[in-house]
Amino acid sequence: MKKVLKGMVFLAATIGIFSCSKGIDYEKMRKEELAILDDYISSHDEFEKTASGLYYYNEPGTGLGDTIKLGDQVQIFYATWALISAEDSLLVDETSGYLDGHRYEPYKFTVGAGTSISGLEEAMQYMQPGTRSHLVINSELAYGQNGSGSVGMFQTILMEVEVYKVIPIDYPE
Repeated sequence: MKKVLKGMVFLAATIGIFSCSKGIDYEKMRKEELAILDDYISSHDEFEKTASGLYYYNEPGTGLGDTIKLGDQVQIFYATWALISAEDSLLVDETSGYLDGHRYEPYKFTVGAGTSISGLEEAMQYMQPGTRSHLVINSELAYGQNGSGSVGMFQTILMEVEVYKVIPIDYPE
């Protein structure tokens, strides 16, 4: 009898877990995100679009040296905002602010290693040391259907990034 009760409790819990996510319309959320993204991009013609759907704009007069390559280690300062819509107007909600020296240590990662969001890693390949760039990264290239921290499910993020330092992959040790 105890085994039957344990089995029933397990079954009820399993059904409860799966039914919680059943009411979420992921396709609708993704379409809403893309509509918000289209609205934002339509009023910002300075961005270039990559094949993956990343939008970027490098500020003129920034960036010196060779373009960053896959395998290079980069150190960046950045600020991030979530792009949201509220009653027919676009809002940006700041989720972090580590640009202009607001953070003591730069964020470090290896380009192409999969240790950062894929849109940011891709953007590095269009930048050089000292580049200041503005990025629009859709959820497929950011946090997807899961979100992260204050970035919700299927939210496009905006980033302002400054490349502080690059350690090339072929740098002698």
